[in-house]
Amino acid sequence: MRERRKNPRYPVHLHAYLPEFHLWGYTSDVSLDGCYVVVSVPISEGFITDLILELPVIGAICLKSYVQRKGQQVSGLGLQFVELEFENVQLKYYTLYVQFIKCVSRLEEVRKQYLDLVQQGRLRLVTMPGGQI
Repeated sequence: MRERRKNPRYPVHLHAYLPEFHLWGYTSDVSLDGCYVVVSVPISEGFITDLILELPVIGAICLKSYVQRKGQQVSGLGLQFVELEFENVQLKYYTLYVQFIKCVSRLEEVRKQYLDLVQQGRLRLVTMPGGQI
């Protein structure tokens, strides 16, 4: 299957809440266009709903999202951010989100540099107890 996404996805876990459904979850990946939210209850495709994301250091923001697809292997939702002629407040939240994604992109570059140094044998891979990087 051909990749249709225009923007790269980043493996970022953020607390997520869908207030309309009283449903908590977390993101497994994020991009400029949307995110995948792992939840325990499926929601039908086609809904437009608020999505509250807790961004590290920044705090919680609220974005309008369209349920693009239900998860196949992992219970969750592929959400696409909806402009709806972004209301003034919505636009401000989205602008904060875009700045956050730019930071994540830079962190991914730093991570790649670290892993390259490990692969070259110039550093050793350090892990936290339990094997998490």
